[in-house]
Amino acid sequence: MRKSTSYKRWRKARLFIVPVVALGLIAPTSKPANANLLDNLFSVFEPQDDQKIGAEQHERVVAQYGGEYIQEGLNEYILDIGLRLAFVSEMRDLPWRFTILNSPVVNAFALPGGYVYITRGLLALATNEAEVAGVLAHEIGHVTARHGAARQSRATGIGLLGALAGVLTGSSIVQELGQQLGGLYVASYSREQEYEADQLGVRYLGKAGYPREAMADFLARMQAQTEYMAALTGNSGGGSFDFFASHPQTGDRIERAATSATQNADDLDRQFEKERYLAAIDGMLYGDDPKEGIIRGREFLHPVLKFKFMAPEGFQLINSSQAVYAVDGKGSQMVFDLGKQANSGQSMANYLQQEWLAKLTVPSVNSIEVGGAPAAVTRLTLDRNGTTIYLTAAAIDFGGGRVARFVYQSTVSDSSLQGRFTQSFQSFRSIDDAEAAAIKPARIEIEAVTSGEDLSSILSGMAYVSKDKKALFILLNPSFEDGMPPAGQEYKNIKFGS
Repeated sequence: MRKSTSYKRWRKARLFIVPVVALGLIAPTSKPANANLLDNLFSVFEPQDDQKIGAEQHERVVAQYGGEYIQEGLNEYILDIGLRLAFVSEMRDLPWRFTILNSPVVNAFALPGGYVYITRGLLALATNEAEVAGVLAHEIGHVTARHGAARQSRATGIGLLGALAGVLTGSSIVQELGQQLGGLYVASYSREQEYEADQLGVRYLGKAGYPREAMADFLARMQAQTEYMAALTGNSGGGSFDFFASHPQTGDRIERAATSATQNADDLDRQFEKERYLAAIDGMLYGDDPKEGIIRGREFLHPVLKFKFMAPEGFQLINSSQAVYAVDGKGSQMVFDLGKQANSGQSMANYLQQEWLAKLTVPSVNSIEVGGAPAAVTRLTLDRNGTTIYLTAAAIDFGGGRVARFVYQSTVSDSSLQGRFTQSFQSFRSIDDAEAAAIKPARIEIEAVTSGEDLSSILSGMAYVSKDKKALFILLNPSFEDGMPPAGQEYKNIKFGS
C-alpha cells in the first residue's frame, strides 16, 4: 500500500512534537504476588490516561538506559521508520516518540501513549531495515492494544520496587542499591499479549510497505542472540536483560508470525533495505559507552573515573548509568557503585557500619586493605519470609570522600562462592592516565568482502569485545554462517576507535 504523499504530510506536521529527549525507569524484577490485585486496581485507567503515564516516565526511562544515543542521520532514520508504521496503526494520531537508547543491551519496549524505545544494541544486531521495522511494529502493537497501561501502572503502584537484592532482603539500604539497577528490568508481557503484538506488528509491516516476513526474521534474530548469550555465559536463559526478558519467548511465535505473513499480499515499496540500513548504522557505538565504563569479559574498567575490578568468576557483568551489576545465572548477584562519605576522614569500618549499612544490624566489621587503600568488609545473614539471604558488603576508600562499594548476595552458604566474592572486591584498583587513555570505544564499521578474503583475515582485524570473536561476528552477520559470501557483499565489523 503506497501512502507516500499523505504520510509525508502527516509526518511533517508531527515532527515538532517528536523531540527525542533523554533522561529511565525503575521497574519490578518479576511479577509480584499481588500483581492480580494491582492489575485490577489499575484497570480503571482510560485510554486518555496512557499519554500521561508515558510522559511521566519518559525521562526516567531514558536516563536509566544511559541517555539517548545521538548519531548524525540515525535518529531521523529510525523516526522515519517508526512514523511510517505508526501512520497505519489504529492510533495514528498519538504524538509518537521513537528514542534510541544508549545501551548495549539488546532490547526494545514501549510505554503507554506512544513512547517507543529501541537500544543501539538491538540496532547492531539487526541485519536490515525491515527487521528494525518489525521490532518497532511489534512495540507499536503493544501500545495500540494497550498492553502497557496495566503493566506500567503496576510498576508505579508498587512504588518502583528495587531490583533483586532489595526485594529479597527488605532492607532499605540494599533496596537503594537495587533501585539503581531497576532500569535493567522491564515487567514481562503475557504470552497472549506477545501473540497479539506479533500479529498487529505483521499487519502494520505489510500496510507500511515492508515484507511481512520481517517479523519472523526479527524473532529469529532475537533467538540467535539468546543462544549466543547462553553459550557465552553458561546461562541457559541467555541474556538476563535482553528482549526476551521482558517479551516472553514461546516456541511457536516465529512460526505463527511467518504463517501470518503469508496470508496477505502487499504493495511493497521498501523491501528489506539492507544497504540503506548498514549505511545508517555505520560508525555506531558498539558495546559499552566509555563514559559509563567498559566491560571486557569479567573485567570492568572506567576510563573517566579511573578504576577497574573483576566480577566473580562465573558471573556476567551488566552495566548501567548508576551502578554495575553481575549475575551467575544461579541466583547470586553483585552490585557495585560509588558512594560518598558524609564525614570525611572516617574509617571505612565506621563508614560501613554507621553510615552505609546503618539500617542493618551488622554483627562485625573487618578492617583490611585493598590495593593499598583502607577498606572494610562484613558478612551477615538476613531472613526474608523464611529465606536466608547471605550478604557480603565491602567498602574501599577511593579518595576524595568517595567509597567503592560492593554488595554480593546469595541464597546459599558456599565457601567457594564467598572466596570468589573476596577475590572480586580485592581486585579493585585505580588506573593511571595512560591506562585510561588506552581504553577505546568499539564501533560498527561497514566493510565489504574482497576477492580471495577469508573469515580468519576479517576476524584478525576485529576488535576484541568477546571471548568468541567468530561467534559474535556470525551473530552480527548471519550471511556468513554457510561460508564466505561473494566479493562486494557488505558486512558489519567491530573496530576500536576514538
